Amino acid sequence: MKQFMISILAASVLVFSGVSAGADEAVLSQAELGKLFPGNFHAVVNGAVTVKITARGNGTLIGQMTGQEDRGRWSVERGKLCIVWSTWLNGKASCSRVVADDGWYRGNGVKFRKI
Repeated sequence: MKQFMISILAASVLVFSGVSAGADEAVLSQAELGKLFPGNFHAVVNGAVTVKITARGNGTLIGQMTGQEDRGRWSVERGKLCIVWSTWLNGKASCSRVVADDGWYRGNGVKFRKI
């Protein structure tokens, strides 16, 4: 079960990779991302697992899920949100555009909203 949860959590970190938007969807601009981050977020991975993510103004991240926690960094670069976790995803950076979707923001298999 622990390995399953780690796999799901790793997928949550991919929120910023592989986002493709349709013609009627709103990809956030650099300025909009700057207004959205920093903040606290509720993320839902593959409709099943929830993760609380805190993005601080100094560029640090804290992710919490079912008794697990990781820390990392976030930044906005060329209209993309970039994140890297210390442990999750083996510390690899991931950058992507963010799409607004009816009060939520979404990525590959993950949706999140500011709380």
